[in-house]
Formats: sequence, structure tokens, C-alpha cells
Amino acid sequence: MASIVRFIEGRLRLKVNAGKSAVARPEERHFVGFRLRREPLDGGVDVLLSKRSKERIDERIRELTPRTWGQSLRDCIAKVNEYLRGWIGFFSVCSAAELQTLNGLDAHVRRRLRAIVLRHWKRKRTVARRLIQLGVQAKTAWRSVYRRRQSRWASSHNPAVDRGLRNAYFAERGLVSLAERWKALNPENPIYFPSGSWVNAG
Repeated sequence: MASIVRFIEGRLRLKVNAGKSAVARPEERHFVGFRLRREPLDGGVDVLLSKRSKERIDERIRELTPRTWGQSLRDCIAKVNEYLRGWIGFFSVCSAAELQTLNGLDAHVRRRLRAIVLRHWKRKRTVARRLIQLGVQAKTAWRSVYRRRQSRWASSHNPAVDRGLRNAYFAERGLVSLAERWKALNPENPIYFPSGSWVNAG
């Protein structure tokens, strides 16, 4: 590190930012929101999200989906979509190895939206009736809602709520999927599965 700094500052007459510079493995450092990892099987390089990028999107999702959201669900989805489209537009260069992360972020967004919907429905009786209208069996809906006391956040991952407010419910209301957007932006990018097979992302 010292010899590199001497060369850059002495020969090239450039200033090295000591706080952002280090000699380390690529996967241990981040660059404009990314980190690199060498794939041992074929020697290729995966472009992955840095830890900081994951933390930032988690924080932003929480800001855009507050549990006290008082406007319509569609308004909330519109605000979330504006951010998600810009985010995946920048991070679409990530390798297929990050698809699991993108799917996890999609699931997290949907759960926070479910908590907002439950708050809009307010009463347990209303929640049960709405779930029944969405196709949940009546016995399951009533038992699930009245079985025990749960916070709205805990209830947002209740099996009956997951079944009623399924993925398609939010897709029909226009919610952007990071995983699906990545696939659309990377139609030629193959996805590797642990079994050893490769499939096209498209």
C-alpha cells in the first residue's frame, strides 16, 4: 500500500484518499456500490451488491413504506416504483448470483405493503372479511385473524394474509419487481443453479 501511494502521489501527482483506499481482496472492497467476486468454478467474475448498497435500499424501502401511511395503497406503490425503477436501472449490471437478494427485497417490499393494507382495514372483522373476498377459506381467515394477538407487522406474514394478499395482488396494482426487471434488462444473462445446470434469464 505504501509503495502504491508513493507512486500515485509522487510520480502521478495525485492525491490518495486514505479513508477509502486499501489493499484487500476484491470481494472485501466496494466500488460505487458494487463488489467483485471471482467464481472458482470457471474463473469468471461476479458483480455483486456491496453491503452498503443493501443497507441503503433496506433503509429507503422503510422510509417509503411507513407503517403509518395514510394515503392510498396505489399512491404508496407509485412512490416505491419510482425509486425501484431507478435503483435497478443502476444496479442491473449485477450478476445473476444476486437474484436471490433481489427476490428477498421484493418479498420485503410486499410484506411492508401488506402491513399498510392491514392498517387501512383496521378491525379484525374487516380483515377477515376482506381475506375471504380475496379467496381465503372462511374458516381459515377467521381462525387466523382471531387466533392470537399479533402486531400488524407480525400479521403481515400470517399465512392467511400471505395467501389473500398474494404476489399477484400487488402486481395487479403495478408494483415493480426488482427480480423481474433484472431479468428483462439481462435477457442474455445465464442463471446458474447449484445442480450444475445453466438456463437463460429470459
